[in-house]
Amino acid sequence: MKLIKEFPTRSGLLLLLIFFAFSVGLIYKYIDTERQRDLANWHSRLGMLADLRRSAIETEINTRRKQLRELAENPSLQLYLSQASNAENSDASILAAQQSHMRNLLAITADRFGFNVRNDSPVNIATPLEYGLAVIDNQGKLLIASKSFSQSIAGINEYITQTLKTGEPGLIDLFSSTSSQPVYGFIMPVFHIQRVQFKQPVGAAIVLLDPRDGLFLQLLNKHIDTRSDETLLLRKQQNNVMFISPLQKDFTIFHQIPSNAQLAEAISAQQPGSFIRAMDYRGIDVIATTRSIYNTPWILLQKIDSAEALAESNQHQQFLLVSLLLLTGFIGATFIAIWRHSTSNRLQRLATSLYSQTALLNAISDNIHDIIFLLDDNNNFVFANCSFTQIFNIPTTEITGRSLANVLGHDLANTFNNLEHAALPAVISLSLTHKNCNFHVSRAQLPQGQYHNAALYVLHDISELKAAQDKRDKLAQGIIDTLVKAVDLHDPYCTDHSSRTREVALCIATELKLDKTRRDALEMAAMLANIGKLFLPREILTKMDALSEGENDMLKWHIDYAVDILKQLDFAGPVVTIIAQKNEHLDGSGYPHGLKAVDILLESRILAVANAFVAMASARAYREGHPVNEVLGLLFQQCDHHYDRHVVAALFHIAENQADWRSWQTSRALTNKP
Repeated sequence: MKLIKEFPTRSGLLLLLIFFAFSVGLIYKYIDTERQRDLANWHSRLGMLADLRRSAIETEINTRRKQLRELAENPSLQLYLSQASNAENSDASILAAQQSHMRNLLAITADRFGFNVRNDSPVNIATPLEYGLAVIDNQGKLLIASKSFSQSIAGINEYITQTLKTGEPGLIDLFSSTSSQPVYGFIMPVFHIQRVQFKQPVGAAIVLLDPRDGLFLQLLNKHIDTRSDETLLLRKQQNNVMFISPLQKDFTIFHQIPSNAQLAEAISAQQPGSFIRAMDYRGIDVIATTRSIYNTPWILLQKIDSAEALAESNQHQQFLLVSLLLLTGFIGATFIAIWRHSTSNRLQRLATSLYSQTALLNAISDNIHDIIFLLDDNNNFVFANCSFTQIFNIPTTEITGRSLANVLGHDLANTFNNLEHAALPAVISLSLTHKNCNFHVSRAQLPQGQYHNAALYVLHDISELKAAQDKRDKLAQGIIDTLVKAVDLHDPYCTDHSSRTREVALCIATELKLDKTRRDALEMAAMLANIGKLFLPREILTKMDALSEGENDMLKWHIDYAVDILKQLDFAGPVVTIIAQKNEHLDGSGYPHGLKAVDILLESRILAVANAFVAMASARAYREGHPVNEVLGLLFQQCDHHYDRHVVAALFHIAENQADWRSWQTSRALTNKP
């Protein structure tokens, strides 16, 4: 403030420059976010275009391959080549007749490829044309061809040799003909008409195609309205990347660049499927993606100029920068014009406003019943409201500047000091005016300003709320105890079963380190698990003879009754679900829904083990309780089928080291034993 008062104009200009620099930074950050969004959109769009054009190319290739396969699998051609491969033992007149039929067959197939077959004798006269359809024998000798097919096939000998040797069809990769025209094609083996006996090809069908009439047409832009969209076919060749489709600028087909060149085409060829941004062969910044063409050595590159793709964000950046420059100039001129006049008025208004706000805050704090006080970083009082002075009966003039221990005593001071390391908000109990009061305490540390690191305490009296809550909790517990007692009266043979089950279940839950929330839900479920038995006939519950199948089924209904009774209550945890699953088994043989291990809550598994343990270990009117070790053995036998092995193991550890439940075995008189 002193610097601003001494040099107001310079300070204003400095603030204006800071504002301008900060705004430019925000603009560039915003534009970069937009640019990344545009790049992500173009990644998706280029990927879609690349997939469409790859699909079109693969369709073109598969169509041509299928047309040639139909010719190669024609029985007439197979018969002709089978006899031609064994010309010494074949009738020359039959071969001559078949040659005429072969010309007709090739004429039909050639029409599908867009070629014409000669009407002259079995082998062409050499012509300068490059494309066409032909048939060769098993020695690689040309037998018959379309008009446009050259007699010289030396340029594709490696493909012919490979196909005749392996019997596999092949793609004749793009190459430059003797007249510098692009050529590609397919070769398809022709097998003996009795292929089971003769597995080697008796010849092959060959088609050489002009990629400009079909293949390259699939690379044209047919889907989006862009100026610089381009699709290329590339091929890796040793340490180079070769262009095998037409380019937009200067280069002809079969142009090569080093594979380690920092160009989009070379980078993409090394990383098929990637999305990159780099310079292309024209020296223009582009974004691009690639796709491999199935069953070919070709790579499809889909790209667009970055200038076109990011034109919108670039224009937006330019607009924002120009607008910011104009706005900064306007603000600067206005700021300089009104600076001197506004400074004094602003300070005066600020002082008035600060005084008003201080008075307002004091009025508010003094009329709040909560205790509010502020301690500096040395635990000395900075401020205390009227509620504080009234409750502790200390005048305001004797508080400010004094230490916490000096004002409240060491015991209360230690209570508040301990809150620095406790989880807040917290509840503390204080003895005030001859009674104990409970307070909800929150503590906030001031981050800045004159009272940096000072601690603000707010104490809200919740004594009445806590008393009401304790009363509700006591009532709720009384209701639960009453329900449990009602169950015990209805099923006298199972007296104390619920409380014992609760005891065992909580021991297991503690052993398995369940948190308090889950233990509380388990405890509630254990106490209420048998409430459904109130709706079962008492005769079934007290029957000493074996239950019939119908009575067993009726006994299982107590789960459904319990769920139906409790489902409308708002428990703190999955109490109803725990009860509903307590009779389910890990192998799915339980009831009522036949759930398996992955679907059964851990709390339900604990309750199932505790329930079974108590049932077997506790005495009944008609029998003594089984020894604890015997019960544990029975439970272990049913591990992984009925009960969770980890839960049973925890119970075993408790029984061995912590609990003594042997008194349960004789806790009932056995006078009613039949």
